[in-house]
Amino acid sequence: MKVQEPRAQLDHLLRQTRFHLISFSQMADTKANILLGVSSVLLSISLTKVTDPRFTGALVVLVAFLLVTIFLALMTVIPKVASFRSTPRSADDPTFNPLYFGDYVHVSYEEYARNMEELLNDSDACYEVMVKEIYYSGIYLMQNKYRYIRLGYVFFFTGLICSTLIFFAEILRP
Repeated sequence: MKVQEPRAQLDHLLRQTRFHLISFSQMADTKANILLGVSSVLLSISLTKVTDPRFTGALVVLVAFLLVTIFLALMTVIPKVASFRSTPRSADDPTFNPLYFGDYVHVSYEEYARNMEELLNDSDACYEVMVKEIYYSGIYLMQNKYRYIRLGYVFFFTGLICSTLIFFAEILRP
């Protein structure tokens, strides 16, 4: 990446974009926590009535969908940290991200400081690292957090609709 002329507007653009990604991540976590809380309460209430023969079919379906919803909500908020890799990378690795704690946690301070010094003294490399960070953060948000939260809401509402339909079908059955 070659930046013709580093300037304040570029810094502001990158900072603002990063701020938006953080906000989107917080929104996904908040939505997942709401979904987790509502699903857990509904699950607890449902389990107290599952032995009532009038509600058994509807509640079994609802409980199954709620369990999947809870799982998807948890997948949204559970951090996926790359530092659990079995092979830590060095600061000289081309895929090393000096802005991501999961990468630099296994690097000595001296190696990290040397790498950061080189980076901070090269504006093109500095901008490239920031752009990569923004890009991969956006990819992570879409492929992980927002995918799971969307599926969680789909399962939640599908479970409510299916269990309601089954409930009415059981009531109306002669």
